[in-house]
Order: sequence, then C-alpha cells, then structure tokens
Amino acid sequence: MKRFEAWTPPSGFDFQGHWVRVDGSGGMFVAEADSAATVFEAVSAFADLIDFEIVPMVEIMESVPISTKVLAWIDSVS
Repeated sequence: MKRFEAWTPPSGFDFQGHWVRVDGSGGMFVAEADSAATVFEAVSAFADLIDFEIVPMVEIMESVPISTKVLAWIDSVS
C-alpha cells in the first residue's frame, strides 16, 4: 500500500476508473494512454506484485471503418 500511495502515474496515462473485487482476488482499471510505452512505464512500478492483463481498445466509431476495410480486403482475396 505504501508504494501505491507514493506512486504518480506517468504523463500521458490517465485513469478513467479503478475497481477492486470485493472477494479480494484482484481488480481492474480502465485508463487512456498516449502510447504502449506509457502503459509499460505505468504498470512496471507494480509488475513484481501484480499480473497485468492489458487489452488495448478503440472506440466503436473508430473501429467500424477499419473493420469495413479489412472485411473488404478479405472478400477480395477469398
């Protein structure tokens, strides 16, 4: 707890929410980061204590044109 209380997120890493499981078995957070390197810096401070599962996400309106483009390419080579 002392380490967590003393820690400051790196520039470009912004928590959107942070939750703890009530059974004490872990938790999750949602954050926005300007790069994968920034995420690496943020989680490295606790990597010896916590196993992180990092799942990059994009907003749905950003994903739709990408999916459309990729599906069109798949159709063109299938």
